[in-house]
Amino acid sequence: MQENYNQDIQSGALQPDKYQLEAVKALQQRLDSLARGHKPKSLYLFGPVGRGKTLLMDMFYQHLPKSQSIRLHFHHFMAKIHEELNSLQGEANPMQIIAKRWSQHYSIICLDEFFVEDIGDAMILAGLWHALFNEEVSLITTSNAPPNELYRDGLARHRFEPTIELLNKECDCLDLGMGVDYRRLHEADLPYYLKQGTLQQLRSLAESHFGRTKETPSVRIMKREIPCLWHNNKVIGFDFMSLCSGPRSQRDYMELADRYAAIAVHQVPAFSYIPDKDLVHGVEETYQREHQANIVSKLDNEARRFIALVDECYDRKCHLLVTAETDIDKLYQARQLAFPFRRCVSRLFEMQQWGDSVAGNTLVKRRQSVPES
Repeated sequence: MQENYNQDIQSGALQPDKYQLEAVKALQQRLDSLARGHKPKSLYLFGPVGRGKTLLMDMFYQHLPKSQSIRLHFHHFMAKIHEELNSLQGEANPMQIIAKRWSQHYSIICLDEFFVEDIGDAMILAGLWHALFNEEVSLITTSNAPPNELYRDGLARHRFEPTIELLNKECDCLDLGMGVDYRRLHEADLPYYLKQGTLQQLRSLAESHFGRTKETPSVRIMKREIPCLWHNNKVIGFDFMSLCSGPRSQRDYMELADRYAAIAVHQVPAFSYIPDKDLVHGVEETYQREHQANIVSKLDNEARRFIALVDECYDRKCHLLVTAETDIDKLYQARQLAFPFRRCVSRLFEMQQWGDSVAGNTLVKRRQSVPES
């Protein structure tokens, strides 16, 4: 791995970065340990968006024996765990059962974008990783935050603190530093992001790459009809609220990004801070009112779905064409999702640089050779 990284530096595909080099050395040590038949020490790479965490994870995983390892985005990992938990309802020790199953297939689990945002996942992780580490599974993960900052200000965060202590104990934690955000080296050119663009401009952009579209009232996704604007077999257009408001899930975006080469979204709003105290209710209501009423905003649910849409398009190399109310940097001005939205902004900038070549009205999707977060 280290040899490949050095070759990319020499060829100019990557820029020299002392923080990345330390991470490469740490990852190479894990590969060397595995080659000697030893269990690699778990590793937790963290740093701001655009510092190359996903790139390094991909390079590392390419050198792992696939019979012993798996690489997943953290959201997809948690989706699998939730499915298994649902199938184990009534079992006395479901976490131990899940950990045993995973350990029988994988000695190394690589997770990209480790992030905790709700009490349910926080509680699942508390038992899950204790059980996985007991089964001698190694964790290699990336995150935008160090373990001590995970689930910060979250509901009943004290119940997650033992998991933080466990991560600090089991993992070497390596900071990728406050260096260059490589995704934003070319941010002046925003070919797929039309600030205050019209619907006709968005459709013209889509048709210039993918050919003529036809108007259609809806598309069937996950056995449900979702209103849309127009489409052909390569691109589909939506109004933002139709796609990111109401009963939408990550699985909807996964299916769309797999089915189409590009998704066009009209009228992405500025997610300004508009207090919504009506959202504060239910379990531990008093705590929430004291702790969360000052950060919840009316469009946070829509913003959370937009983050999920960007993530799935990014991971599946599906182009995202957007008209928006304001600049990428100014899209999210509320409070609750400020941290995860930084990754969303960084990815939107990088996606503007994805190259395209038109051959038979097919846009060839690829990622530039720049580090990812």
